[in-house]
Amino acid sequence: MPTRTGLLTAVHLANIAKTLSETRQFALNTLYLQFHPKVATAVKCPRALSRFVAGVYQSSVNWIGTEVDLRIVTGSLRSNGSSFEAFTQRQRPTNVDYLFYDYALSPTGEESRFAERYHGASVVELDTAHLPSVVKLSDLDPETQTYRNVVLGGTFDRIHAGHKVLLTQAALLATERLVVGVTDGAMIKSKKLYELILPAKERIQHVKEFLEDIDSSLKYEVVPILDPFGPTATDANMDLIVVSTETARGGAKVNELRQKNGLNQLTVHTIELLDDESTTEDKEDKISSSNLRMDLLGSRLKPRKPAPEHLPAKPYVIGLTGGIGSGKSKMIERFQKLGAGIIDCDKIAHQLYEPGEECYAEVVDTFGKSILNPDGTINRRELGGIVFADREKLNQLNGIMWTAIGKRARENIREMYERDGKEVVVMEAAVLLHAGWQDQCHEVWSCIIPRDEAIRRLMERNQFDEKEAIRRVEAQPNSNEDLVRHADIVFCTMWSYEYSQRQAEKAWSIVQKELKLKLYGKIK
Repeated sequence: MPTRTGLLTAVHLANIAKTLSETRQFALNTLYLQFHPKVATAVKCPRALSRFVAGVYQSSVNWIGTEVDLRIVTGSLRSNGSSFEAFTQRQRPTNVDYLFYDYALSPTGEESRFAERYHGASVVELDTAHLPSVVKLSDLDPETQTYRNVVLGGTFDRIHAGHKVLLTQAALLATERLVVGVTDGAMIKSKKLYELILPAKERIQHVKEFLEDIDSSLKYEVVPILDPFGPTATDANMDLIVVSTETARGGAKVNELRQKNGLNQLTVHTIELLDDESTTEDKEDKISSSNLRMDLLGSRLKPRKPAPEHLPAKPYVIGLTGGIGSGKSKMIERFQKLGAGIIDCDKIAHQLYEPGEECYAEVVDTFGKSILNPDGTINRRELGGIVFADREKLNQLNGIMWTAIGKRARENIREMYERDGKEVVVMEAAVLLHAGWQDQCHEVWSCIIPRDEAIRRLMERNQFDEKEAIRRVEAQPNSNEDLVRHADIVFCTMWSYEYSQRQAEKAWSIVQKELKLKLYGKIK
């Protein structure tokens, strides 16, 4: 579906909710909101707009939906009441499909000449018959001092309403330069679901694009930072630091360091975090990137890939992998209840360890009879203690088992389809990626869990002491980052049973819908 962009020029701000809501019928992807010069002349100071901006961003989901990227163009207020044409010359996005106005256009007015710049764009006068006249923004917020050089920092993962408020208010407070530090490296490791955070290069680009969209008159420096201070530790040309209520202590720490380094003290401006009105009990109460990353769980992270040529179209095979203690077994139970055929590669390994199976004799010959139970079966806990303590021995065991497990899994998948009619089969294997079995799957799903939680679960579930649990976790061939990088869909079972269930149902629904579309030839 092609993207659709709209540009709304507004005069009547008192009932902006109704105005924005009327654009919903046009199924926009991006909507820019800019202000007519009549509004600009009513503002004594750009900071007067800040409360209005925060309120619009916080409530816009209810007005225009979650699928629309709203961007409030505050740079237009720096036009100092110039003509509409001059006002729009610099502050105008490209590739606009719809031009919206909340007032009646003059056939020969400046607005008409402005519309001519967007060849092919549809002009829409929204129904604003009952809206009040121009609102003085100076009534919304007390006038506040502005500063030449403003700085702020953050992770800025997937720009959301909270980020937009933070960046917009920082831009409103700046008159010349805005410096933005984007956290990178070890600093992101403490974040919830940090494995899903976009690369710093992408986050920096998103911040730059947003700032240029809302106010192109300022100089922007968006840089990666590897510590809490970034350029504030050395840059003498800074006047104000913008922080949120969550990071307010950071402003004081910055000034302590600047004093030690002989630099001027920064004025600290604190911004309230936006409440998330759609939050659930498992999420944070504020609008946050953590909540957005939680929303990604169970969703497709990559475009659907074409089916590998060497695999038959049916059954559709999904490889489910994940670290030890990540909840793979519970997740596989969910998919079984939803209708999937299930292949448990760990259970296949159990079968292949049985006396008389092709791997039994080779394992006993390699690791000795000390691994046997009195009845002659292999004691897997005893064997695990040996191989998890020695990487070379673990590789030996894998070399014996993996080929046989892969072969048996393929046999079971084919039988499950031909005998039971299972068109979707989920193959669970902790070593899926390390063993190369992803080549036998149409796609890969991964379960991730924080290291400390995996250790806790092993100690509780397997009665391991902490040292043994740590050894098992650190012996794993794939990190959470590896699992995410190779995954089409990711799950995390850190929260309630119900939240994990919703992830499973979401993923299952995606696959079922896609397979139906494929059946009717709508996707390849």
